[in-house]
Amino acid sequence: MIGPDTKLIALIGNPIRHSFSPRIQNYFIEKYSKDAVYLVFELREENLKEAFNGAKKLGFAGLNVTMPYKKEVFKLVNKADRISTAIKSVNTVKFDKKTGTSKGFNTDVPGFLCSLDKKKFNWSGSNCLVIGAGGAARGAIYGMLKKKVKEIWVYNRTKEKVNEIIRDLKNEGSNKIKALNSINDIDNKINDINLIVNCTPLGMDIKSFKNVIPVPGRWNLRGKFIFDMVYKPVKTLLLKKAKKEGAKVIDGIDLLVYQAASSFEVWFGIMPEHKCIEEIKRTILIDIENNKLKY
Repeated sequence: MIGPDTKLIALIGNPIRHSFSPRIQNYFIEKYSKDAVYLVFELREENLKEAFNGAKKLGFAGLNVTMPYKKEVFKLVNKADRISTAIKSVNTVKFDKKTGTSKGFNTDVPGFLCSLDKKKFNWSGSNCLVIGAGGAARGAIYGMLKKKVKEIWVYNRTKEKVNEIIRDLKNEGSNKIKALNSINDIDNKINDINLIVNCTPLGMDIKSFKNVIPVPGRWNLRGKFIFDMVYKPVKTLLLKKAKKEGAKVIDGIDLLVYQAASSFEVWFGIMPEHKCIEEIKRTILIDIENNKLKY
C-alpha cells in the first residue's frame, strides 16, 4: 500500500508503454522489502522539463530516463556523476528532498560492461564497431575507452554526431574513435573486428524497423561478440544471423537488468545480488517465450 513515506520512482521516455523496467524495479523493491513503487510516464518532449520539475516538487525519490531524453535530462539535473558528465547523458536521477536538488547518473555504462564481462569478453587490444551515436552509443564508447580497447569504429547516419562524441570524449582517449562515412567502409577490416554493438532501433519491434538488420548480410560474424541493445524482440534479426554464424550474442535484456540493478543501488544504496539479477532476467525471458508478457 502507498503511504506518506513511500518512495516514488518513475521511468520517463517515449515510447515506453511496454517497458520491462517497472517489472524489474518492482521485483527488486519487493525482494529487498523497500517501501517504494516504480511508475511509468510516457512524455512528449515539450512536457519533459515540466514533468521533471513536477517530479522533484512532488517529492519523488528518483527517475529512470530512456530514449530519447537522456541528453536533455543531463541539462536539467543540478549535478552529475563523472560518467554522465563525460558522455552528457543521464539515465538515472536521484532527488534530494532536503536540498531540493537533483543528481544525474549513467548506469548504462556499468550495465554494458557487466553484460560483456559476464560473457568473458577480452577487452584489451580489441577492435570494436559501434552502430549509432545516441546516448546508448556514447555510454558504450565511454566504457570501451575505459577498458583500453585498441580501436573503435563508429557508424551513424549523421556523421557529425560521431564527431561530437569524439570532441566530448577527448579527455578519455577519443583519438581511438574513427568515424565512418558508410558502414561499407569497414568491409576490408571486418575480419579484425572483435565486437559489434548495435545502439540503434534497427530491428526493434516497430513497423519501420522490425525487418531491418543494422549490418550488411554479406558479413560473416563467426567468432565475434555481437551485442544488440534492442530487447523487443529479444531475438533480433542481427542476433539470429550472429548465432547462426557462430558468434557470441548478448541481447538487450542483459543490459536492461544490469543497468536497472545499478539504478536501484543509486536510489537505495543496495546492489542486487547476481543471483537476484539473473532470476528476474530468466523470469522475463520465460514469460516472453510463453507469451505471458505484452511484448
